[in-house]
Amino acid sequence: MTSLTDASIPVFQLELDPLLLLPIRLFVLCLLTDVRWQEESALATRLRVSSRVLTPHTDRLLAAGYLARHEGHRSLLRLTELGFERLTSHVTAFQRVASRAVDLVAAQRAGPVHRCDT
Repeated sequence: MTSLTDASIPVFQLELDPLLLLPIRLFVLCLLTDVRWQEESALATRLRVSSRVLTPHTDRLLAAGYLARHEGHRSLLRLTELGFERLTSHVTAFQRVASRAVDLVAAQRAGPVHRCDT
């Protein structure tokens, strides 16, 4: 069995947060980076999804400790310190992934051209 700290696993892969690979969850955290309480329904509107679609994702982020919820007349959410740390780490790792992808495409495109002449 392979350990997650195996040296063969690129560092960025260890830093990518599986919970944030779904864009809707990533975007929720991005919209809450001001660390103020915001209505869950307002987040749904900004993300152009229904509250019914959004709630399972916010529930997962709450369970992970990335969000805090205040229940009252309306459901309010805010980003926790852990959520902010995981978001910034994930985005930094994702930037490295995207940069490497650009490098790989550029290198592949710059390679020798294979002609299909008969």
